[in-house]
Amino acid sequence: MKFENNNKEIIKRITNRSLKSNKTRNIFVVIAIVLTTFMLACVFTLGISFNENYQLMNLRDAGTTANTYLNNPTEKQISEIKNLNITDSIGKEITVGNVDSNKLKKNEQNIVLEYIDKEAWEKQIKPTVGDIKGSYPEKENEIMLSQSVINLLKLKNIEPGDKIVLNCNINKKIKSIEFVISGTYTDYSMVKRTSVNKLAYVSNDFIQKHNLSLEKNGVLTIDLKDAKKGDAEKILKQNIDLNKNQSFTYLYEQSNSQQNAMITSFAMVGIISLFMILSGYLLIYNILYIAVTKDIQFYGMLKTIGASPKQIKKIVKGQGLKLSIIGIPIGIILAIIVSFLIVPTALKGFSAGTYYEGMMPTQAHFTPIVFIGTILFSLFTVWVSCVKPAKIASKISPTEALNYTGKKSKKQKKNRKSTKGGKLYKMAWYNVFRDKKRAILVFLSLFVGIMTFLSVNTFISSLSLENYISEYYPHDFEMIDTKESSSDEIDKKIDEIKDIDGVTSVNAIKFARLNLGFNKNILMPSLENAYKTYSDPDTYKKQLNKYIDQIKKNPDKLKTLVAFLDKDDIEKINKIEGGKIDVKAFNEGKLVLVDGFFYDGDKNYDFSNEKLTLKNNKKDKQVTANVQLISDGEKVIKFSGDNEVGIPYVYMSKSLINNLKNDKMTDWITVDCKKEYSKYIKKKLNSMQKEGYIDAKMDASENFTQSKIMMNVVGGGIAIIFIFIGLLNFINVMVTNVSTRLRELAIMESVGMTKKQIKKMLTYEGLYYAGITLGMIFTLGLGIIYVIADMTQNLADYAKFIFPTSQLIFLVIVITLVCSITPGIVYKFSSKQSVIDRLREINK
Repeated sequence: MKFENNNKEIIKRITNRSLKSNKTRNIFVVIAIVLTTFMLACVFTLGISFNENYQLMNLRDAGTTANTYLNNPTEKQISEIKNLNITDSIGKEITVGNVDSNKLKKNEQNIVLEYIDKEAWEKQIKPTVGDIKGSYPEKENEIMLSQSVINLLKLKNIEPGDKIVLNCNINKKIKSIEFVISGTYTDYSMVKRTSVNKLAYVSNDFIQKHNLSLEKNGVLTIDLKDAKKGDAEKILKQNIDLNKNQSFTYLYEQSNSQQNAMITSFAMVGIISLFMILSGYLLIYNILYIAVTKDIQFYGMLKTIGASPKQIKKIVKGQGLKLSIIGIPIGIILAIIVSFLIVPTALKGFSAGTYYEGMMPTQAHFTPIVFIGTILFSLFTVWVSCVKPAKIASKISPTEALNYTGKKSKKQKKNRKSTKGGKLYKMAWYNVFRDKKRAILVFLSLFVGIMTFLSVNTFISSLSLENYISEYYPHDFEMIDTKESSSDEIDKKIDEIKDIDGVTSVNAIKFARLNLGFNKNILMPSLENAYKTYSDPDTYKKQLNKYIDQIKKNPDKLKTLVAFLDKDDIEKINKIEGGKIDVKAFNEGKLVLVDGFFYDGDKNYDFSNEKLTLKNNKKDKQVTANVQLISDGEKVIKFSGDNEVGIPYVYMSKSLINNLKNDKMTDWITVDCKKEYSKYIKKKLNSMQKEGYIDAKMDASENFTQSKIMMNVVGGGIAIIFIFIGLLNFINVMVTNVSTRLRELAIMESVGMTKKQIKKMLTYEGLYYAGITLGMIFTLGLGIIYVIADMTQNLADYAKFIFPTSQLIFLVIVITLVCSITPGIVYKFSSKQSVIDRLREINK
């Protein structure tokens, strides 16, 4: 019976001495562990930071965490909802009135006075806003203003404690009230949405004074638990008795987007992490494999003096663990430093130039999960990498160790008597696949590195600045003016812009909000589809019928935003529509176009026999014309405001402006200029613009360029590390091949093979590695590139596939040179002694 010696201290001593005697090997292993840990920590940090910040961005866009609403709730209903235990928070919201201002009315803007209770503020609103100064109002004369309200009222340097006088419409009575500002905050969603009502918060004492109550004037704002959202509608319907005019409104769109973002970010992190673990495994495994094969005789001698296979495994794995203790902390520290620098800029780059710019937080999130996950994954990678080398070392016998060549012993099917088998290129082919698993790992490592680099470049190249600008910024400047002016005033402004030095062309689209005749056949399909899409599926018909009744009682309520187009504009839309528009009839005022945004895109609507009437009630003028539905006119025209849900935009010939005699119009002006005058013209346009905003191509270009730089830095950095690991793996394999075959190569040289022939054979081996890897790239790799390109086009509509030709040529050259030169260099350094000396050294 064989007994294992309990020599733990000796095993530790052998492990430590083995480490000390292999300093070069240790440096490479530590570098491999640092790289693996660093990449994992960076990817985990970026993924978690993106997920956390993306969720907060969505909350900021929504403006509240509440996702369910009940109008005019009773105390009994509130109590019953609380007892159901399906909510995270329940807030109370009371609309008090609005700020009465002719200027606000003229620009179709509104500031609503509102009260919310402590729970609504702390749990539903506060998490979605930022830059909070002061506190929520408590006294009767206190008010809290958002940044959007401050901008709308044109208040400068406003601070908590300052006083402000507002004309307030409360209970249909206008009162001038002096408020003390208790606090200010940034409401991200309201700042971005120019046509949405802005909010100013008042205190509970204020609503008490004006006899306002939740049951008569308020809404219950509910944040449902995530786990209960699927059954919440059914539970509330069964347990809460509603009054005649009450209904629950559910808004889960925000929550779904957050969940999708979480799944997407975790999936991306998971895929990238798997690649990193695989690459780290290949690198660490090859380095340890080299060390074991070089010291194989040492492990064989350990067996002769009583070391068990288990103890030898402990020695090999112990070395990996000790090197991990050095490499992992270094990798984490480097990741923290780099993440602090890269993550905020990368997150900023994701939203640069988009609607969400400014909403997206840029904080790097370091949680225990990141560090624990990174350490565990890195240790797992090292442990898996040590398993095979440890197994080889533990199973080798002293006799096998003496003659070990790295080649698996197996029965020959037939003797190699052919002279063709002695040709160098055939010998090289045989040597490449003498250890098939190792060869496959090298091919895989090189393939992963190259494909990561090409995929990143394909993605980034497809998102070209030229495509982005041509898709979204066809003009140097776009001016949206929300201040209503007469047609003559707009023409005067256009003439002023034309006189600015450097301006090459100016074009204006004029808009007017006109009354719309209710043509049931045209409007009902749009209204029904819109209410079905954007309202509660159970109550949308009830809400739609209520809106229709309001229109019948007050036809002036039915209005739409009309864009007046000239000949060039209608030609652009006609081109997008495939030439289906009767341009002549449109220019003559006999045809108007209806935008198809609210209509069901899967249905074909025939309005050829329908007519639509548009009116200017104040001037008692109207136009009636034939109707044609178009799919997406907003690709050409940027509307300056919003319609009621379900009411489509209308496009009309500019020749009809005088027929309607409309004296209240907004405008969208496009300006093109010489590039060198861009900054000067931007300054002049800003001084001319009183209301609205200006979009400048130069700003969009700069933001997009910053975003691409970050994508290149983050994505390109990861890709380069992958290629470096792949090449390092190949170099390690060639070192292993030559090291384990020194005896074999010395014998071949002793029987007449020249050093030049040996180098040539080894060069062939390297070229086979390069050729097979490149073959995988040009077959499977091209398929992956096309999949990446397709995904990119689905992600961004302006993306156009650009094949990474130059990058591929560069990689072909690099891979071919490295693979062909490395084997000869390794052999040169390993064969400096004479053949006799090498044979003697090997046989010691």
